[in-house]
Amino acid sequence: MTNANLDAIYAQIDSLPALPATASAVLEVTADPESSAHDLMNAILPDQSMCTTILKIANSAFFGLPREVNTIEKAVMVLGFDEVKNIVLGKAVFNSFKELDGNNQESIEKFWQHSFSSGLAAKIIAERIDISASEMFIAGLIHDIGKLAMLLTFPNIYSHLLKTAETSWRMNFEKENELFFISHDDVARRILNRWLFPERLVNSIGYHHRPKQAEAYQLPASCLELADIIAHIYHNPDGPSAGDRKKHILDIHFEAFDIWQHHQLPCSSEEVQTWFELLSQSHEKDNAILSIFASSRNNP
Repeated sequence: MTNANLDAIYAQIDSLPALPATASAVLEVTADPESSAHDLMNAILPDQSMCTTILKIANSAFFGLPREVNTIEKAVMVLGFDEVKNIVLGKAVFNSFKELDGNNQESIEKFWQHSFSSGLAAKIIAERIDISASEMFIAGLIHDIGKLAMLLTFPNIYSHLLKTAETSWRMNFEKENELFFISHDDVARRILNRWLFPERLVNSIGYHHRPKQAEAYQLPASCLELADIIAHIYHNPDGPSAGDRKKHILDIHFEAFDIWQHHQLPCSSEEVQTWFELLSQSHEKDNAILSIFASSRNNP
């Protein structure tokens, strides 16, 4: 294997479609402190597919709103700028990789299940500390998109890594660097930078396997790393028992808890077990969210 593999991945990143106009417009509106709810609504309304996705998610158990949200104007008012922005970004990412649907279907479905669990776990952890739960949910949902770009570039080689990701993910991370001279988190960082995603999302995702390198974004990157590990354990039938989960996480990657302890955040065995319990409950309640994003991904 040579650096030609790295060049091929860079070329694949450059060939990905630009961020949809709606997503770009929403990023521009939400980045401007002078923007109004009317500005955000006008950025979304021309895109009927996006409107449908936002309304479906707004009315799902994920938010548990007491009254039906039946207009984009109401969705913006009730959910707020950040929630709407994150829904738009999540949908845009799903749509950007829709051409993978016909190949490696089983692996792709497992990929999104893991990504969804990571998003739920990141949201749960974020709700217990002082960072945006909405943003961390989307970060978890899209944290592994670098793998999809690598699969597009090397479908035969990378499909094997994708199939074994749930049981040997740490080894696969090292194998990526050996085969391609780059890892999926760095690929994701480059993609999100190209799409002009918010800086905290870019760095949380781009350093979720090496949070100490995330500089000012160490805490959200560490939150995402923990969520990723929790999701892997959650989907592994041969994973550790409830009492051994914190030790297992420490054995995999102790840096996450280093950062956690530095910020004096809860990370006892009981706290870790609570994360898993809440993840199981959230899966039962919120599983429709993944279907909503996936159905939008399958739309033309």
